Order: sequence, then C-alpha cells, then structure tokens
Amino acid sequence: MTCSNDLNTLSKLENELIELHKPPLNWTKVVTLIRKITPVETAVQQSLQQLAKLNTMIFGFDPISDEEPPTIYLVYPVYGQRGLSGSIRIALKNINKKASGLKWKEYHTDPKSLGKFGYWETEYNGIRIDLTPVQGLVHFMPDSTRRTVAGVEFMAFSWEQLETVLENTPEGKENISGIDALEDDPIPLKLVEKHHLGEGKYKDVDEVEPWEELEPMAEGDVRVMNRQFLYVDNVEIEVCTSENGKHFVRHNVYWWIMHGRKNPDLEHDHIIRILQSEVDRLPSIRWFGYRFRLETILFNEDDVEVETMLLPLAMFEDLMRDRDKLKSMFSAKLIEEIQSGEYKSKPDDQANMKLCIWLQRNSVSSLLKLDKS
Repeated sequence: MTCSNDLNTLSKLENELIELHKPPLNWTKVVTLIRKITPVETAVQQSLQQLAKLNTMIFGFDPISDEEPPTIYLVYPVYGQRGLSGSIRIALKNINKKASGLKWKEYHTDPKSLGKFGYWETEYNGIRIDLTPVQGLVHFMPDSTRRTVAGVEFMAFSWEQLETVLENTPEGKENISGIDALEDDPIPLKLVEKHHLGEGKYKDVDEVEPWEELEPMAEGDVRVMNRQFLYVDNVEIEVCTSENGKHFVRHNVYWWIMHGRKNPDLEHDHIIRILQSEVDRLPSIRWFGYRFRLETILFNEDDVEVETMLLPLAMFEDLMRDRDKLKSMFSAKLIEEIQSGEYKSKPDDQANMKLCIWLQRNSVSSLLKLDKS
C-alpha cells in the first residue's frame, strides 16, 4: 500500500489493519526469553567436558568407515544395572536445549530390566561421535592414557588395551574393523579458557565476578551439581558446586540455620520476599537486584534431586555476618566482645549465633575441598 508521509495517518491505518486482521504477534504476550545463540564449537566442548567429568573414556577412532563418517567411539562406565546413564542423559538433553546447531541423538535405549542405558551420537564437521555404555570399564582406567577430543582431555584406551579387547570380542572387531587407538585430536579445536583481567596492562585490576553466576535453566531442565558438607563449630553447612566451579548454598540451609526449619514453605513463609528484603538491607550494593529462582538440582554423587533456590556462597556469608543482624540478635556488650574477638561460643549457643561469630574473621570458602582434577 502506498501511503503519505503523514505519521498520524500511518498510525491510524496501522491500528485499523491490526483490528481487522488480528495478527497473532500483536495480540499475544511474549512468554519465552530470547535464547542466547551458542556456537557449535562451544556446544561440542561443553558436552565433551560434561562427559569427561562423568568418567567417559575414548575407546578408539575409526577414520574410514564403509557408510558412516569417521567416528570417534566414546564409552562410559556401568556396573550391572547401575551407572551414570541418568546424569549423561540430563547433561546431553540440556546441551540439546541450547540454541545451537549441535544435537545429540539417543539412538538406542536398553530396556529397564537391563538398566535403561542410553546410546548416543552426534556429528560435528563431518566427524561422528558415538557414546555407548560398557560394563567393567573401571578396570581399564588405571592403565589408560590421556588424549583430547576438540581440545577436551579424556582418559583413553591405549594400543595394548584396545588390542586385548578386540581380540577377546571377535564379534565387536567385525563391527568396527577399522578402529584404532586415538593418537591425534581429530577435531583440532583450542579449548576456550576464561581470560582474566589480571593479564596484560590491567594486571593491577582485580576481576569482579558477576553476582548472577549461573545461566538460567530452561523450564523443565535439571541443573547437575556436586555438594560437600562442612562443619563450623558443629554447625553443618551444605555447599553446592556448579559445573563452572561456582559455590552456592541452598535457601533451605540458610533457613534452617536462621530459623531452625529445614523445609520452609515457599509461599506461606514468603521466602523470596524475605530474602530480597534481607539482601537489600546489606551495607553493599553488590547483591541488590539478585533474582532468586526456584529450580531443580540433581546432585551428581548420590542421584538426589531437590527443588530449591541457590544463594551464592559469598551472599550467604554476607547475610550471616550482617551487622544489622548482629544488633537484632545480641546486646551491645556482646557485639563488642564478638567484634573484638573476645567472645567464645558456648555449646548451647544457637547455630546462627555460632556461624555469625565465626564468620567475623573467617570464610566458609577456606574450608572447601577443591577439585584438583
């Protein structure tokens, strides 16, 4: 339609056409976030890093297949009807939900009576990656070698181990007749590392970590984390660690230490409103505006799944040592003793008091057992 340059006329015409045709995008709310595009290379490395953490090994590489593209064979350990198939399934499905060209396909699943183990495949740059479960894989790990795929380091079968396996399983040798132990990385990508501001001309500038350290999960996703239990003056603290090495405390733990209840009701106890109010009262703008989100967490070691909100460990410490909280909990004389270091906790002191006193001169992070792998 040819229209004049009169903006009022154009606006009126637009409104009339919208009213006439009722186009969907003009009448519905946007209910999903715009998804961040993940480069295929990044998705490859992220998925392989997840698999490497779950004790996946490189079985071998078949550079020339009859009908299939060159194939990297990865294997993960299972023990009878138990294994890491559930964690692998969650990790790869989360990768699939990213806006990326890389997709993992579960092309076969064992029946439930056999453990429901998944067989997966994906393809990158003309190379197929195949992932299958293997019984007794743990026996090969001590004598394995180390190799990389897309810059990600894995345990890998040596020439001797591969020859032994193929000789003892003739039917397997027929199916993958051209397989060899992997030597050179068939996907030569440089592993992307985090760059610190403390390099180059900014060496005197400290890097500031963002307060929102975890990428929001899509609806229905499960976040895989590890956890460890620390004890401060007989006060138990559960610290959760994300796959990018960030440390958090569940809101349940904070509520238990502060109020003596392990499982507060989200709505009845006004958890989000109270947390936001307490954060806003802190004498720091660092945590102002933090978005508390309810999400599902799967703990890697024991397969426990919980619904919770995560507080960054540094936020948890700030909340526990807050001076305004000190004033509401203790007398002026007691506060003076605490701040001077003269006060010694007593067995009958409440958990929040013990931790608040200890945090005046200490940090929970100093007690963490770090992953040296």
